[in-house]
Amino acid sequence: MSVEKRGTMLPVALARRSVLTGLPLLIMSTVTKPSLTYAQMRVAETTLDIFTQDVPTHRLDNRAVTLSNGRSFRIFRAIPKTAAPPPGFPILYLLDGNAIFDDLTVELLARAPGLIVIGLGYDTPRKFAMAERTLDYTPPRTGEGPQPDPLRPERRIGGAFEFLPLLTGDLRSLSEEGLVVDPSRRALGGHSFGGLMTLITLYRQPDAFSAYAPISPSLWWAMEPMERLERLADWNLKSSKRLFISLGDKEQRSNDKGPPPTGPATETMDLIRRLSSVPQLSVSSRVLEGHVHGATLLGALPQILDWARTA
Repeated sequence: MSVEKRGTMLPVALARRSVLTGLPLLIMSTVTKPSLTYAQMRVAETTLDIFTQDVPTHRLDNRAVTLSNGRSFRIFRAIPKTAAPPPGFPILYLLDGNAIFDDLTVELLARAPGLIVIGLGYDTPRKFAMAERTLDYTPPRTGEGPQPDPLRPERRIGGAFEFLPLLTGDLRSLSEEGLVVDPSRRALGGHSFGGLMTLITLYRQPDAFSAYAPISPSLWWAMEPMERLERLADWNLKSSKRLFISLGDKEQRSNDKGPPPTGPATETMDLIRRLSSVPQLSVSSRVLEGHVHGATLLGALPQILDWARTA
């Protein structure tokens, strides 16, 4: 495998933003909405303020890599400054790494001083690489491979099955270079389409990680293929898995024009009930009160960090 590594940092600004750091609750209290709408946030540029801060608990780095298939990604890392315990550090992989590390703060990292946090992102100055994540994080609606998006023919969808071996192969190897990792304590999380990819990994290759944390998975976007993958999942696992699903109670589909709904998404709550019946899955969930879809990424992050450090 040939891999090109580019260690130059993305530009960062000196301004700092505040972030929710409330304690985990079954239903979170209402929080101040982000200053940007979700549509604006998707095309906003990162500032990556965390890289300008003195972080007592972790050392941070990021680098761009080009894999042998020509795909480019950016890997963000927050590595504990303490010595690794004998089995190694637990490690949390989060998709949409640009957005994750743009929202990460010193206070958030202080919640998990012994946890490695990896953000798997793309080599872009934006919070979200829309075309890339739409391809990589979504299941094929028919067949096994990517296809044009019927709603937006200029982009492709359904590349999750091709992204999965990168996630568990080259990207994992590059992320863990030089680190002491406990291989039995790897967790994966993602938001929206990233939540779909987290579930797809659980369904297709459940033993790749020990714990999974989908945040507001966009089940409505790919209901039939996701239900099909769930039905085909082989739950004869090498070890039991932890699953933590979080979602808001005011989420709205991106193509809906009406007011936000009241209550969490029915399809996600139904999924929680179904997966709770799988003997080898230990399932927990959180409903984030007052959170629309775009706000749940930041709203769930404190709980994900708390959960992952004990995963």
